[in-house]
Amino acid sequence: MTANPILSEIRQTRDDLAEQSGYDLQRLFEYARQREREAAAKGTQFVSFSGADEAMGTCVLREEPPARET
Repeated sequence: MTANPILSEIRQTRDDLAEQSGYDLQRLFEYARQREREAAAKGTQFVSFSGADEAMGTCVLREEPPARET
């Protein structure tokens, strides 16, 4: 299998961020929220997904699971 440079960079970035946060999810998410606040202060707009289902309708196909045979 050939190495994919894009995936390698993504994995390296993921590993770097995990190491910087001490492998602590709370610290990692606080870092992400801080970066988001900084980007918003520079004028970046983010999409809110809350209530999106009501506004656009759902895109999820809901089916009953297959009946289990006993």
